[in-house]
Amino acid sequence: MKLKLLAYSTVGALAISIANAGEPKGVIEAPVIEEEPTIGATLSSGYMTDYIFYGVDFGGNAVWTGLDYAVAGTPLSVGVWYINPTDGLLDDELDVYASVGQEIAGFDMSLTMTGYFFPDSGGDATYELGYGIGRSLGIVDWNATVRYDFEVEGWYMETGISKGFAVSDMMELVLSTGISYQVDYFSNGGDFNHVYVMAALPIALTSDVTLEPYVAGLFALDAIDSFQDDIIHGGVSLSVSF
Repeated sequence: MKLKLLAYSTVGALAISIANAGEPKGVIEAPVIEEEPTIGATLSSGYMTDYIFYGVDFGGNAVWTGLDYAVAGTPLSVGVWYINPTDGLLDDELDVYASVGQEIAGFDMSLTMTGYFFPDSGGDATYELGYGIGRSLGIVDWNATVRYDFEVEGWYMETGISKGFAVSDMMELVLSTGISYQVDYFSNGGDFNHVYVMAALPIALTSDVTLEPYVAGLFALDAIDSFQDDIIHGGVSLSVSF
């Protein structure tokens, strides 16, 4: 199948705040308990009602597992991701990727190379180069990606905004929306691909364990509306950092 049975490990946004305070004289400090150092790895697994890739539904009732590793002291991170929908266009899929990231002039930038493999179907592997950029705009966070697939010889582009709202000390509501455009990917020439809206609820069960249910809407545009319906879909994931 040349509709490109691919996946993209979902790329998340990370915000870090640092507070420094002076030490008042005459105050006895509480003992500092140092956290055990981590190796920089994250193991994740989840369920999707529909496996949506670049606006196209490739299968329902999909279970997935991923492992990411940030190489200490470098901007390099690597990972693998596997998904197995029980019905639909895709039998299973294995992604292997490497990414380098850097903050430049307030923008978070990344360059990622991904290989897509299809063990059960025996389909041809394909490879994709992607560039991502993002920045906090204060009120919302903005992100954009441009990806080129060497097998399809087509481009996929997406941009969106997101906003997080604290629900409690351990829970946040994250709302996001965006639009995509393709050139010679799902249709010949350039066409708008789809619009999405999503609500996610990451829950920090501990400092290293996060549970995240989500619900999303997909609205097909010119490039895919001849074969893709508008749908509501959702899922849940569990991530453990160590």
